[in-house]
Amino acid sequence: MSDVSKAKQYIKYLENRDLPDAEPLIIDCDPGIDDAMALLLLSDNLAKYDVKLICSCAGNTPIDITTQNMQFFATNFFPGVRIAKGSRTALVKVNPRNADDVHGKSGMGAYEVGPQDYPVEPDAIVAMADVLKNSEKPVTLVTLGPLTNVAKLVILYPDLKDKIKEVYTMIGSMNGKGNITSYAEFNSYYDPEAFDLVVKSGVKLVINPMQLGNETRIPKAAFEKMPTKNLRDNFVKVLAESINETVDPTCVCIYDPNTIVGMVKPELYDFVPCNINVYTAPKVGGKTVITEDPNGKHLVQKAKDIEKLKTFILRALFNKEQY
Repeated sequence: MSDVSKAKQYIKYLENRDLPDAEPLIIDCDPGIDDAMALLLLSDNLAKYDVKLICSCAGNTPIDITTQNMQFFATNFFPGVRIAKGSRTALVKVNPRNADDVHGKSGMGAYEVGPQDYPVEPDAIVAMADVLKNSEKPVTLVTLGPLTNVAKLVILYPDLKDKIKEVYTMIGSMNGKGNITSYAEFNSYYDPEAFDLVVKSGVKLVINPMQLGNETRIPKAAFEKMPTKNLRDNFVKVLAESINETVDPTCVCIYDPNTIVGMVKPELYDFVPCNINVYTAPKVGGKTVITEDPNGKHLVQKAKDIEKLKTFILRALFNKEQY
């Protein structure tokens, strides 16, 4: 992105902060190739949202790498947004397995991010609490990684739960199946205790489950045909071509982007009331079962038309005017 484009985006961000209808957001993520795609989609919608804070957490790669990747996004796509460094490891689990076999050691596949100098606050939980305390209206949390930071927030600042409007989150599985183990989706596997705690905290969750990402997989060949006219297009293309999906190595599974699309284009989904059961026993840690229930406290996200959804996401990733 050119300096002129960055300046225009920063001006749009600053103007947006004064819009009374802009929804305040806190983003929590572990970038991560699909996190990166989700953040790009969010950056296209700064006229709708007031991004107060973006926090890193450990997950796809270690915390120092996810934080560096987050600095890259702040520099190029969220200029001026406050960012903070989050949890180095899970609440209980010691040295949980990360996903660098999927995302590469850098988390960005073959894309070289390199050292960044964007300022980072040292404690994401303190920063989250500060945003909630000072917000005039409830804040929506968007989580694209393990729920460690959110669990710590709920533990340390229980009086602030009422300031959380809801949590849009990519985590878990409908039926006890997994993509990091036979029984667990990755974000749930990485910190099952955090997920379980947040589910039981009373905060409303809007769950984007693993199955939705698997259903909206896009062939890598679709990205190979796209032109690379700017930094963004080149970035997306390199990410898509270098991901090593465990489900289908010929495709990109659209996990995290569905969470953002669920907010910006909710008419593409049904949001079904549900109950969530998270297993924390060591042999099945991270296993989840999501049961539809008209009286459920949470919502699970389901696509209305998979082909229409895939078309929308592909066009949106390449910033097509028509979407």
